[in-house]
Amino acid sequence: MTVGLLTWYTISSIVLAALLFKPVKKFIFVQRIRKAERKLKRALTEEERKDIEKKIIPVTAIIVVTFAFIFNRLLISKHFMP
Repeated sequence: MTVGLLTWYTISSIVLAALLFKPVKKFIFVQRIRKAERKLKRALTEEERKDIEKKIIPVTAIIVVTFAFIFNRLLISKHFMP
């Protein structure tokens, strides 16, 4: 990869990850809340919700960054590499 292409790959991957972070976090949050409510058979308190939200931030970051870099790598290798 050339320097320009590598720079574009890095910047576009970071931007994609940033754009995907909030929707993916919301999706994971809702899934975890539903699972916890089913398991406990009651609605969660606000404190429990905040605790779950804090726990999912690193998981979301890992998922989104990994996806963004792999997705961009596939696009670049398909369209810009000989």
